[in-house]
Amino acid sequence: MKGAQIIDVVNFMPERIVDNEKLVSNVENGGELDNDLFFKGVLQRRFASPEYLSSDLGARVLERLLDRTGTGPQDVDLILYSCIFSDYLWPSIGPAIQHRVGAKGASVINIDTGCSSYLSMLNTARAFIEAGLYRTVAVVTVTNFISRLPEFQKSRLSWVLGDGASATLLSKGESSFLGSYERSCGENYGLFVFEPDSVQAASLNYWERGSGPIMVHFSAELVQTIGKNALELVPQAVKNCLAGAGLSADDIALLLTHQPNTHFIREWRDRIGIDAPRVHDTLEQYGNLFQGSLPVTLADALEKGKVHHGDRIAMGTFSNGGDFVSALAIRWI
Repeated sequence: MKGAQIIDVVNFMPERIVDNEKLVSNVENGGELDNDLFFKGVLQRRFASPEYLSSDLGARVLERLLDRTGTGPQDVDLILYSCIFSDYLWPSIGPAIQHRVGAKGASVINIDTGCSSYLSMLNTARAFIEAGLYRTVAVVTVTNFISRLPEFQKSRLSWVLGDGASATLLSKGESSFLGSYERSCGENYGLFVFEPDSVQAASLNYWERGSGPIMVHFSAELVQTIGKNALELVPQAVKNCLAGAGLSADDIALLLTHQPNTHFIREWRDRIGIDAPRVHDTLEQYGNLFQGSLPVTLADALEKGKVHHGDRIAMGTFSNGGDFVSALAIRWI
């Protein structure tokens, strides 16, 4: 059936490797959360800043994708992108990527559903292609976050986070899409936020003069709530997606999920009903890349020969503290 076909997925990982085993001094103790499973499973990560701007990462990874697929930049009609953090508070990096790769005829759209953004962008690309509005769409994720937060790096609770970028090419052809499921869970809005640290016991908004450095504040109660949401939402979303596509867990050759920690990855696998050989993750070497986790892991699976023609792949993720959940089933063509 003609529709939107996923042509290829590539990543671009910054060269600077942060080895967590060597970060043993001058780091603040995480207190009661130091040994929590929420923060376990990452051995190494990549830091992008100051070597790379977010627009640098986006342009580099898209250039790699176009070169590998033999696609001329003039053939790209649309660039969908999601970035954390952009180079400026506003505007975002889409126009810079479009200009630097030479995609003169392409439009750009920023899509942000948190860690679910990659699947949201694939769904959007599919809709545009199937509607006949665009023929060739590039999907770009950029994570340039933790290397820009030196104050948060002092906490052991930051050691699960890394930087990196991905690019995916879709074009008109045999449809790669089997089923999808997305839902906003607004009741969980605001559970997990990036915000300025307090200054002299005063909490200021990020737009106010004198606000502190951006931090992520965790508590045992917050971690427990996020875990409860994640472990309920993601398996159910994947099951709903597969059911809508007329598939079962036995039909899936490979499961890819978000990459927060080892505990979540294992629990999601078990609750969905997928055995360990049919799961691939990049948590140990790259850490949590937010919206980049799924595509970077898919690209890694492709590079390692774990994806074959005709394979059915299921993907699932949640965003922030659980305010959005998404799942997608595709066939690799």
